[in-house]
Amino acid sequence: MKMQLAWGLLIGLASNAHAGDSMMMGSDFTNGPKLYVGASAGSSKLGDTCNDPFFSGNCNDQDFAWKAFGGARFDPMVGVELAYYDLGSSSMNGITGGSTAKLDSSTTGTGITGVGYVPITPQIEAFGKVGAIAWNNKTSKTVGGGLTQQEDSTGISPLIGGGAQFQMNSNLHLRGEWEHMFNIGSDSAYETDADLYSLGLSYSTL
Repeated sequence: MKMQLAWGLLIGLASNAHAGDSMMMGSDFTNGPKLYVGASAGSSKLGDTCNDPFFSGNCNDQDFAWKAFGGARFDPMVGVELAYYDLGSSSMNGITGGSTAKLDSSTTGTGITGVGYVPITPQIEAFGKVGAIAWNNKTSKTVGGGLTQQEDSTGISPLIGGGAQFQMNSNLHLRGEWEHMFNIGSDSAYETDADLYSLGLSYSTL
C-alpha cells in the first residue's frame, strides 16, 4: 500500500511539471542537469525491534542517524539521488524465555532514488522519492550470560520518502524529510522496517 501511494505521489508531481516551470527560482536547465551535494541528520526508528512478546526489560529502537547525499536534477520536476545512510543502533537488555538477554543491532546502507519535485512558492518545493537501499545490518546477541552470537547480513530493500526544501539563496537549500526503508535485516531473525526523520542542507549548481 505504501509503495502504491508513493508511485501515485510521483505521478502527481510529474503532472504539475508545466505549472512548476514558471515558479522555480533559477530553473534554467538549458545547459544540462544541475548537480547538488548535502548532508542531513536526525532520528531513526527501527520499528520492530521492541515487538518481542517474550521479552521484558529495557528496549531502545531509536537513535541518532545521519546521511550524506548527492544528486542531479534533469529539469525542475525530475531528478535522481544517491545517499549513504547510518541509521544508528537499537538495543535490548533484559529477560526472554526466563534467561537474561542482550542485543545490539546497527544498520548502514547506500540508497538510490528517483525524485519528483513540485513547487509550493517561488522558494519552497515539496518532493517525493522512490527507490531502493542496499543495507548492511550487524547484530550481536547474548542469551543467559553465555556465548555471544554475531550476525552480519546484507540485502536490498525498497525505500520511499518525501519532504520539502527551502531555497535560502541561489545555491543553498534547507530540507526536511522522512524516509521509510522496508524489511531491513530481511531473511534474518532481526528483520524490521526503518524510518529516518532528518533535517539538512544541500549545495547545488542551480
